[in-house]
Amino acid sequence: MKPALLAIAGRKGTGKSEVLEALIAHLKEKGLRIGVMKHLAREDFEIDQPGKDTYRYRMQGAETVMLLGRKKRAIFSDLPLESHWEENLRYFEGFDLVFLEGYFLKTIPTVEVCKKELGSPLLSGMEYIFAVCSDASTGMPAPHFPIDQLKKLAALIQSKFCLADTVRA
Repeated sequence: MKPALLAIAGRKGTGKSEVLEALIAHLKEKGLRIGVMKHLAREDFEIDQPGKDTYRYRMQGAETVMLLGRKKRAIFSDLPLESHWEENLRYFEGFDLVFLEGYFLKTIPTVEVCKKELGSPLLSGMEYIFAVCSDASTGMPAPHFPIDQLKKLAALIQSKFCLADTVRA
């Protein structure tokens, strides 16, 4: 089963992470399997720690190193080219919804997060805008949700993507 996809976009500092955290929590309460794929525009990021074995193995030439614990897994891979986001959906097989943060995709419904102090929305007028989270009116035709009403946005997401509650009584 392929998951539903919903992008989260906005300028730096608008509160995308806070919106995403709240949506994940609200949807997780409903028993849904949620994933996140975050895009980083930089090539030089490093999440593996220098000095750790996994880091040293990669520095010696291992192309992929997997760190496997009892209940967690991390895969460190160097990519010769930027990996297309769709290629990575295989890691989310069986999930109900995957949020794509930091992607600007005209084919995926998008929630734009805006702050009045940071200026006008990035994506105004785009037909693929699903909803807007903002501290002020944006004039965008999509449904608008203040940051303190994200439970309502979560309900709209569930409705739009036909994601039924799976919490067992």
